[in-house]
Amino acid sequence: MYSNLSTIAKESLIDYSSTLDSKIPFSEYIAHSRSIINERRLDLQQNPVNSKLILDANSPFELNPANPIYGSSRLKYGVLLIHGLLDCPFTLRDIAKRLQANGMLCRAVLLPGHGTTPSDLLSISYHDWIQSVRYGIETLKKEVDQIYLVGYSTGATLSVFHALQQTKIAGIILLSPAIQIKAPVDIVVGWHSLTRWFTNNKQWLYREEEIDYAKYLSIPFNAVTQVGLLTQLVRELYQTHELSCPVFMAVSHEDETISSHRAIDFFSSLKNPNSKLLLYTSYNHTYPDSRILTRQTSSPDLHIQHFSHASIPFAPNNSHYGRNGDYAHASHAHTNGVIFGAYNRIEVNMYEFLHKLKLIKNKRQELTYNPDFDFMSEKIVQFICLGI
Repeated sequence: MYSNLSTIAKESLIDYSSTLDSKIPFSEYIAHSRSIINERRLDLQQNPVNSKLILDANSPFELNPANPIYGSSRLKYGVLLIHGLLDCPFTLRDIAKRLQANGMLCRAVLLPGHGTTPSDLLSISYHDWIQSVRYGIETLKKEVDQIYLVGYSTGATLSVFHALQQTKIAGIILLSPAIQIKAPVDIVVGWHSLTRWFTNNKQWLYREEEIDYAKYLSIPFNAVTQVGLLTQLVRELYQTHELSCPVFMAVSHEDETISSHRAIDFFSSLKNPNSKLLLYTSYNHTYPDSRILTRQTSSPDLHIQHFSHASIPFAPNNSHYGRNGDYAHASHAHTNGVIFGAYNRIEVNMYEFLHKLKLIKNKRQELTYNPDFDFMSEKIVQFICLGI
């Protein structure tokens, strides 16, 4: 894709505010976002054959239902989809298609700093992300009776933030919600904040060649800092504001990025009886809260041990991350000698090293799709349409 971030990063900052006025139609917002992506991504010129594929994956989108469900005088359901850190709208396109097929208007926003080059996250604030989601909500209000937010990871945190303050949000769907970053990640970030002043690499937590057209692999330190500030703000807000709308959550118990225990605690504190938690686990767990439904994740025939943070929103037939996806590290069903699961990059490298020493039989890789996607999607449709 593009390997030298310093040469492709442009000095001028992107002006997002001019397109986030709620008076501007969503179609105009999409067009402006596509022009920004087209200008700043060199891989569109380097790979003209796949340029439309790359542009479509990273752009905001709108999916209108062929058989819409109407309320009193207009569409009944509208869904705003919010991707996570380092991701793009492609992350939630699979679930959007399912909701569209069930009569719902679906729109996905592009969080500022994403969809272009990782360098664009160096100067972004979480306030920019909040503003883009607010724009999506305000414009959707004009079209539908009920608004639902679907947020993945950091997008889930942004969903909670807005639901805590807006009474017109009918419900929120949180996929792998970043309620709290997992302790090992906190340690790495904390160590980096201490050492970055003594190195020449002060702006980057992690640098890697960008080979995934739908996700950044390099991690700017500022981006992680902004997520930390956002989650802290939401925790403080939660102390003084009640989350009254129903919440649907889908979480992997073994999630390698966020704390699943904190996510479960957060869910247990919710008072709405219509809230639901779909908990993926490789162990037998029993919870006294009847709103929690567990699903076993181990699938030896697919070489799957447990579900990863990234796997939750993607269908098995996803063109990029699915069983036959075009991504180089997709969890291909025909791959032998690999166990897929909730493994971070440090763990993957460690297992790779042990495998080379012939100390273990199988390598480990992060699972890139959700084998239970159909079941999860049906539960989300029921949550929205039937309140169950």
